[in-house]
Amino acid sequence: MRELILNNFLIKILSLFFAIVLWFFVTSKGKLEVNFNIPLELRKIPSSMVVVGDVTDYIDVRLKGRQSAIEGISSGQISAHIDLSNANHGENTIYLSPQNIIVPPNIEVMRISPKAVRLKLEPLIKREVKVTPETAGAPAMGYRLKGIEVSPETVTVEGAESAVNRLSLIKTEAINLSGMNKRETFLDVNLNLYGRDIKVLNGGYVRVKIILTK
Repeated sequence: MRELILNNFLIKILSLFFAIVLWFFVTSKGKLEVNFNIPLELRKIPSSMVVVGDVTDYIDVRLKGRQSAIEGISSGQISAHIDLSNANHGENTIYLSPQNIIVPPNIEVMRISPKAVRLKLEPLIKREVKVTPETAGAPAMGYRLKGIEVSPETVTVEGAESAVNRLSLIKTEAINLSGMNKRETFLDVNLNLYGRDIKVLNGGYVRVKIILTK
């Protein structure tokens, strides 16, 4: 009797084991895992701050789903974003989770790389900066440069605190004086920011009056 009960118990255990194996086989059958490289979007940056320095533009995600669903996915259907509404001045470490990834229905996010990104935020400030004209070449023979008047003489710049505070002046793009033979010449000249991540609020150019004398 005892032997019969033991045999029945073993049979039930084996049946349960095979049922679990069968369930796993059925549910996992036809599923694929695929890697995607997708852009990372920064959202809700506080209006009083700006992101500076190197930023992680792309991340790798590994997705899992049925073969038919995975094979039909395009990179345009997947996106990643970070909400910076609660970010602080200085260094911020943001950990990524599946909640940061938007994928089609019935697709599972298995892995994200990197697992975290570091961002530096600085106060966004404005400041008045003097404009200095830059010249190239020489006027026509018999003429020399008497002076250049700039209007406006100063412009308002906006950008990250560290970048704006480093500015002592802003130069114009080179004004070509070669062959000039008029006593007065008026030009609109762009400002040269040398690739700085700074915005000039007046549109990025000034009006100059070039004055020559004999």
